[in-house]
Amino acid sequence: MSVPRSAPIVLFVDDEQLARKYFERAFSRELNVRTAASSDEARGILERNGDEIAVLMTDQRMPAGDGVSLLSEVKDTYPHIVRLLTTAYTDIEDAVSAVNRGEVWRYITKPWKLEDLRAELNAAMELFRFRAYEQALLRERRRSMLLVASHIAHEMRTPLRSIRSAAGGIERYLPRLLEGHDWAAGAGAEIEPLSEQHRRALEGAVASVQRVVDRANSVIDVLLANCGAQRIDSTVFESCSMHECVDIALQDFPFTEREGQAVRWDGGPDFRFHGSTSLMVFVLHNLLRNALRAIAAAGRGSVQLWTNSHGDVNSVHVRDTGTGIDPEVLPKIFDDFTSFADDQRGVGIGLGFCRKVLTSFGGHIECHSEKNTYTQFDLWLPGRLDG
Repeated sequence: MSVPRSAPIVLFVDDEQLARKYFERAFSRELNVRTAASSDEARGILERNGDEIAVLMTDQRMPAGDGVSLLSEVKDTYPHIVRLLTTAYTDIEDAVSAVNRGEVWRYITKPWKLEDLRAELNAAMELFRFRAYEQALLRERRRSMLLVASHIAHEMRTPLRSIRSAAGGIERYLPRLLEGHDWAAGAGAEIEPLSEQHRRALEGAVASVQRVVDRANSVIDVLLANCGAQRIDSTVFESCSMHECVDIALQDFPFTEREGQAVRWDGGPDFRFHGSTSLMVFVLHNLLRNALRAIAAAGRGSVQLWTNSHGDVNSVHVRDTGTGIDPEVLPKIFDDFTSFADDQRGVGIGLGFCRKVLTSFGGHIECHSEKNTYTQFDLWLPGRLDG
């Protein structure tokens, strides 16, 4: 029975024609096999059919380039493809190194034992199907979250518009009301006097309400983008000050008194980056929230923020001395829907979105942690030192 052309593809790359014919003859009745005689020919097939390819198996030594280089490219461009390397016994050291670096899922030595190779290919296809199933679950979970987020956004935007409108009305009429109060007081009316401090508080309250409303709308936009409703729009990016972002993040974060005492901003060189203040504040809030949960769970510790400059690359760091992150969880924390909080209150979308934000700024985010000792997030950004 022939394999449907619509079945997931197993692409085999080898410059030896006899090897390609042997592979096709051995597996074409059970797998949808395609072959390529070189890395360049394989790249052409990938460009045309990359989404349909499940497994890529390539020889290590070929005249036009080694197989590991091709698999390394595929790892970045087509992460869903399961990568296999076939190599001679003399090249096993290179193959093991490629496995350890993550370029290759498994290596298979020549000459092949047909049944062993069949078992490896079947295992690779099972891994591909499992990954596809996981991705389908993630898409469904993201769709459900988007429905909830869209409903929340709709329910919140209307009262936020009303609050902003009311604040605008207060801003417009407050000077006249204060003038009326002064006139009445001067005319001998029995009214409580307004101190200069009270006046400044009234005027500042209007600006504070408007700022909080604007920030709430920005958070709603971020929530929708996080759930997949929209992509991060880089066309509105501008030059931003990192110190300003940290100041806003610390000012707007809803610290309890105890939490506020545990957080220390150590400063460091200010720098500008091309991005969005609102998005960076969201990232810092997410990292602060995680850090505060970690020290609360540990019953001890503190949170420290600082900036640094490394030539043409600048950075901001958030470090807590709380529970730390389990080594088995650490490599997955930036994956969508992965939560490492001990209290299970997170839904696992925050850090994945933080990584997307940093990537959209042309930077990246890293995490280093030691269980029961510390966790440190490092945000690396291109830019120039300010001042």
